[in-house]
Amino acid sequence: MSARSIFVIVFGVLSFTNTIVVAQVPQWALTHKHPNYPTEEFILGVGYGTGEKPGETAKRLAQSDVAAQVRVKVQTEIKNVQQTYELNQNQETYADFKIKSTSIVDEELTGAEIAETSMDSSTSTMYALAVLNKSKFAGAIAAELMAGWNQAAELHSAAQDFLKQGKLNEAVQNLLEARTIIANLLPKQALHDAVAVTPYLGQPSLGPSALTSTIRDALSKVRIEKKSGDNQKGKIGEKFPEPFVVQVSITGNEEPLHAVGVTVAFINASGESLGEAIADANGVAAFSAQVRGSIGSQVRARLSLPSTGKEFASNLNSSSVPFRCAVLDADVAFAVKIEVPLAGVNEVLRSVVSSAVTRVGYHIVDMSRFVLKVQFQSAPPTLIDGMGGTLFSVASDMTIVLADKVSNRLIGSVTAKSKGVAKTREDALVKSARDLKINEQDLVSLLERAKN
Repeated sequence: MSARSIFVIVFGVLSFTNTIVVAQVPQWALTHKHPNYPTEEFILGVGYGTGEKPGETAKRLAQSDVAAQVRVKVQTEIKNVQQTYELNQNQETYADFKIKSTSIVDEELTGAEIAETSMDSSTSTMYALAVLNKSKFAGAIAAELMAGWNQAAELHSAAQDFLKQGKLNEAVQNLLEARTIIANLLPKQALHDAVAVTPYLGQPSLGPSALTSTIRDALSKVRIEKKSGDNQKGKIGEKFPEPFVVQVSITGNEEPLHAVGVTVAFINASGESLGEAIADANGVAAFSAQVRGSIGSQVRARLSLPSTGKEFASNLNSSSVPFRCAVLDADVAFAVKIEVPLAGVNEVLRSVVSSAVTRVGYHIVDMSRFVLKVQFQSAPPTLIDGMGGTLFSVASDMTIVLADKVSNRLIGSVTAKSKGVAKTREDALVKSARDLKINEQDLVSLLERAKN
């Protein structure tokens, strides 16, 4: 046999061998296409595996391939949804939407099925084909979207009816609930639109930004009017002679509506609450305030809707009204007696209690008939291993007892708790004493019981 003939035979074997190797790699693994799963209807993912469990690896990677393709599409839809519903008008809402949209694929993508596998015996490689039926997957999400949008629409409609009845609390609560529902739906809508042939048509008027504007518009129509209680004088330790009375109404209708059941907060000049009152069927709310030094020269009445948080604080403040008042000195003063042996803690406690008493308008007089006896106790310290060494953590209790030296009786008491952490037990005790917070309302209620 000639050398040329041998070369031809060897080349033919190599060509035949190469043809076998290529034939063992499925066509769909090379092209990401399959005649049974047209790309118009399916998203195809390919994975391959070797080693001990090549089949499991191939299937997992094939499904991951589908998820990766969907993630790319979701990124485009995030922008579309954001623009459609103007989510960038609220940074918090937009940030929350982007975070949830980024993770929505991993949370929701469960429909990618393994349609086919193939083994390349020459390389011991397993190939897997995962397919996601676009219509089926998007249809399941669409049903959830429809239910959510319908629920939000019903809440919005009910809110409008509540506003017509003057029921502001109920209206705002419905609008906030509708906003939460839609905000949670929009990441799923981005996923739906990434897979579906046609995007889901929601209602921009029910988007988070639109609902926020609706709430602000409703709050802008609230009017609070002073009815009585302006220009009062009150002595510390007593109540003002008359209650502060307001009437709350909702404008924008043919006739203003009484705001029924709304909460009106009465606050001092620093924005601290003095108390609240509920408006009756005529929108009237009345509050009898204790006189305290922190009131200064003004008590302000403003709408209170705790469910709105700080987001709508400026809207609530815009309808507030001030009552002018004058605070007169109390007839009594107080002495402070610290019953604590530790000098450092003693000094701090005297400062904390004296400042609290002075803040509410009373004077500290050492020879007063009424004495505030300050007792201070702490639990055994807990040792904490910190970066700078061992730290002492101390939990402390303070009790302020009001006593009358003339009658030799105890009138009442208030308590406060705190915790301090420091490098020594003594420093931890001092810190816990310094951080004690005395409830002002409780303190006022105690001090006003002192009568000459």
